[in-house]
Amino acid sequence: MGGTVEVEGLTKSFGRQNIWRDVTLTLPPGEITALLGPSGTGKSVFLKSLMGLIQPEAGVAHIDGVDMCRAKESQRLELRKSFGVLFQDGALFGSMPVYDNVAFPLRAHTRKTEKEIKQIVSEKLDLVGLLGQEHKLPGEMSGGMRKRAGLARSLVTEPSIILCDEPDSGLDPVRTANLAQLLLDVNAQTDATMLVVTHNIELARTLPDNLGMLYRRELVMFGPREEFLLTDHPVVSQFMSGDPDGPIGMSEEVDHSTTHEPDESTYGYGDGYPDGYPDGGGMATMVRSGARAIEVLPRQLVPTSGAVRAGAVRHGARVSSGKAPLYVADDEETDPVAPPRTQPAVVRGLDEIGNLFALGLDTIRATFRRPFAAREALEQFWFVVSVSWVPAMLVAIPFGAVIALQLGTLTVQVGAQSYTGAASVLAVVQQAAPIVTTLVIAGAGGAAICADLGARTIRDEIDAMKVTGVSPIQRLVVPRVLACMGAAVLLNGLVSVVGVLGGYFFNVVVQGGTPGAYLASFTALAQISDLWVGELKAVIFGFIAGVVAAYRGLNTRPGPKGVGDSVNQSVVITFLLLFFVNFVLTTLYLQLVPGKGA
Repeated sequence: MGGTVEVEGLTKSFGRQNIWRDVTLTLPPGEITALLGPSGTGKSVFLKSLMGLIQPEAGVAHIDGVDMCRAKESQRLELRKSFGVLFQDGALFGSMPVYDNVAFPLRAHTRKTEKEIKQIVSEKLDLVGLLGQEHKLPGEMSGGMRKRAGLARSLVTEPSIILCDEPDSGLDPVRTANLAQLLLDVNAQTDATMLVVTHNIELARTLPDNLGMLYRRELVMFGPREEFLLTDHPVVSQFMSGDPDGPIGMSEEVDHSTTHEPDESTYGYGDGYPDGYPDGGGMATMVRSGARAIEVLPRQLVPTSGAVRAGAVRHGARVSSGKAPLYVADDEETDPVAPPRTQPAVVRGLDEIGNLFALGLDTIRATFRRPFAAREALEQFWFVVSVSWVPAMLVAIPFGAVIALQLGTLTVQVGAQSYTGAASVLAVVQQAAPIVTTLVIAGAGGAAICADLGARTIRDEIDAMKVTGVSPIQRLVVPRVLACMGAAVLLNGLVSVVGVLGGYFFNVVVQGGTPGAYLASFTALAQISDLWVGELKAVIFGFIAGVVAAYRGLNTRPGPKGVGDSVNQSVVITFLLLFFVNFVLTTLYLQLVPGKGA
């Protein structure tokens, strides 16, 4: 039997807009449930709340006894291994071909051999009609193909709970019908608990065992398909018939309230269940409510194998025994939900700082967990170095020159020209090199990292990774942060050398300094610890650049503008943090480490 899903009092708002409130329902284990509702009623938000991807303000969502609203992320990741989730656009990983996308959960959570994985992946791809398309990248496929590939990935681990967000979108009527039959066959084979969010009326009438509908920020009806489809509730009947006249308007803000008074005759059905129930065969009799005839109960799909689904048998027993009552929301006007109070800007800023700090700590902890994404870390290291080393070298030369010229002029004025070399080298090694290196890394590599993670976020790839039970921090953030740290250490050494040589050239050639005096002052006053403090700063600054880029990427707002804003914010925040942390580290160093000869 499939997993248990019990929701009680769930309420969610975004800012001052309430999405839905006090949603309470239980998905019968092993049965198929469809969730309907006009656009913008928060059906996808409800799914993400069940998965623990969105935090509701109130209520509980128990999955196999664990409250996804209150559980630790480690508990959620473990529980999500039993999920199979189909996102609206498939949420395939853009850098992987179809085969690797479908094999991803098996490689992450099983010890199967590649031969076994290949067999399972081929079976699932054949099931969704994509066998022979394994080599294609998601960008080379149509929306419908991505959807079917996402469905194949959601089924490879034989999940006990399957959540589908508008599986019919982007599919033609024939493939929609095939998909509905496929979902039913999967349920017959696995007895998984299914929740399908859809706008497709035909799919909603023929696929599920139970139906629910969200409207005007509440669950207006939930119960067995046999009763749901035979009601005369004005909202439900208008939606199911697609009638433009009724309480549902073009905009939910102007939808009319209902004054419908339910009674037994309204929600009853004919003299008995369809012939051959519970497999859904036969037709129900006509039902009347007042003077209006309600449409006959449509035939429910049956498995292609001809077998009777275990979920359908349990469903029939529940309905026959009266243990499956139809829930109907009170139609009286309810007081609007008080919008959450807007937090002051200072409080929001402190929350952002706290969340950034928390990501940094999570990154440090995840660094020492297994498995370690070594290949990803090496690829990111090479990428960051490749896009940063040329700009870093080009910036290091004028930095070293400016420092040498300024210090050379000053030492001449005070009669201490012999110390120009030491002052220039210390300024470059301790201060200029770490800052220049990390600023270039943040502006080149960090910006690319933020854009990459931001694009993955708005395409639901990050959520897809979470619902397969894989931590994005361990899989994506840690390799990128380590890459920034490694690149900072390497480039800091190169920038130091280039800066010192540039300073030497301009001091000796342009200002007429003495080469021997330049080198002598350097060896007389500089210490090996000066080099180490520069490298330590590079490590810390690289960590900051990587964490800030990852944080902004993972918290990108929807759309291309959201990605662009995140990239801009990541660079600016990194710059500000670097100068502040550099001041703190320099102050501590000067206080704790005495200068040579002091």
